[in-house]
Amino acid sequence: MTDAAAEPRTVAYPGAAGSYTSEAAERLYPQVEAESAGSFADVHRAVAEGRVDIGVLPIENTLAGIVADTCDLIADGELPIVAETVIHIPHCLCGIAGATTAGVRRIHSHPVALAQCRTFLNGSYEEIGAPTTADAARIVAEQGDPSWAAIASPAAARRFGLEILESDISDHPDNMTRFVAISREGLPIAEGVPWKTALRLVTGHQPGALHDAIEPFRYHGVNMVSLHSRPIPGEPWRYQFLIDIEGHHADPQVARALDDVRGRSALLVVLGSFPAAERPTGP
Repeated sequence: MTDAAAEPRTVAYPGAAGSYTSEAAERLYPQVEAESAGSFADVHRAVAEGRVDIGVLPIENTLAGIVADTCDLIADGELPIVAETVIHIPHCLCGIAGATTAGVRRIHSHPVALAQCRTFLNGSYEEIGAPTTADAARIVAEQGDPSWAAIASPAAARRFGLEILESDISDHPDNMTRFVAISREGLPIAEGVPWKTALRLVTGHQPGALHDAIEPFRYHGVNMVSLHSRPIPGEPWRYQFLIDIEGHHADPQVARALDDVRGRSALLVVLGSFPAAERPTGP
């Protein structure tokens, strides 16, 4: 295990303090006072340039799916994933003192958060994207307009002096987000750890290509725990696959499976091996 990943001295997250990602950073590295580094790309750049040891980013939500910005940033595997955590996301509608839900006309939040609250929004509001949910709360507080509101966390509402108008407006009560930590070096294999490995797979362009590519996981006895498809940027109508498997990529059994998958694929990138987080069952 690298020194930076084992006991980092500096940890960065995107957006303002009070965001869900800042909460994830505190959970992963409670011994470090994490700092905001700006945008998702700013966090990635700070890690790549060695200005911080660890960057924490959201990667998957149980309602909205994969977070594309994060997946694009880590796609080359140069900054491997070294940790993950999963937290419940209680999206709240927040406004300035004296605001009411009935008076709200414009709602600010991160696009993923907006996508997680479709039932509540129901096309009834002007929706404005923000870099993070905490930034949305800050914008609403600074504007001081009772017709503006933010979808954000209770912590962000408290931090920026907003009132909670609606306590949980997510489409589903079991709304959870998975966050990952990235570092300049990956983690070596160690005994007694429930490892996971994240992969990016691009198949050939022929019938059955995905089935053929992932078949080695079956006959090598490697459990595939998730599979997501998403477009390849700059290549219209071509898709890549984001896969999580059980085990460390250096484990001999997993390594043999990956060798076979690589031989059947156009591209296979190991995005990191990390201890699997416990999954909360709900709020």
